[in-house]
Amino acid sequence: MITPELDYDLDLLKGVAAGDRLKFEAFVERMRKLVTSVIYRVLNDPQDTEDVAQEVFTQVWNKANLFVASRGKPTTWVATLARNRAIDRLRSKQRRARLMEDFTTANDPKAMEMTDSSDLVSLRERGTHVRNAVMKLSPQQREAIEMAYFAGLTQSEIATRLAQPLGTVKARIRRGLGKLRETVTED
Repeated sequence: MITPELDYDLDLLKGVAAGDRLKFEAFVERMRKLVTSVIYRVLNDPQDTEDVAQEVFTQVWNKANLFVASRGKPTTWVATLARNRAIDRLRSKQRRARLMEDFTTANDPKAMEMTDSSDLVSLRERGTHVRNAVMKLSPQQREAIEMAYFAGLTQSEIATRLAQPLGTVKARIRRGLGKLRETVTED
């Protein structure tokens, strides 16, 4: 059953898909509380919530034409976009924190003193092996993986920076990680 609210949301979203900025502004105002509350529940950080909300509304502007009314309501669609984008941000922050911790530990003289020399040799050999495996990747796969794991970017952010479709970026990362897994476990 289509309620007046649902009908209004559908009309706004159709306008957004057609490039109507006024309808987009009205849609943003209408969905702002929903989007920010969904994101905040995942991130629990006001600054990140604000940043991710802006990314979500940019995504709405760019992808409103992909919304299919028979699959669900605009509120459900926007809430799903917000939740997924918030989870991407959370994972990105966690990856960055792990990498920083590993980097700090690897460069900590005290940690090096407490490490057995055979462990250091093994660690260096493994690092060389992984570096060689990374160099065997295609330049596109290597770039996407470096952006994801070392720059801490989400796949959507990588797609935007590379001006490539999101599916292409996801495939490059997935295939690249598969090659790395094969190469590293072979030896």
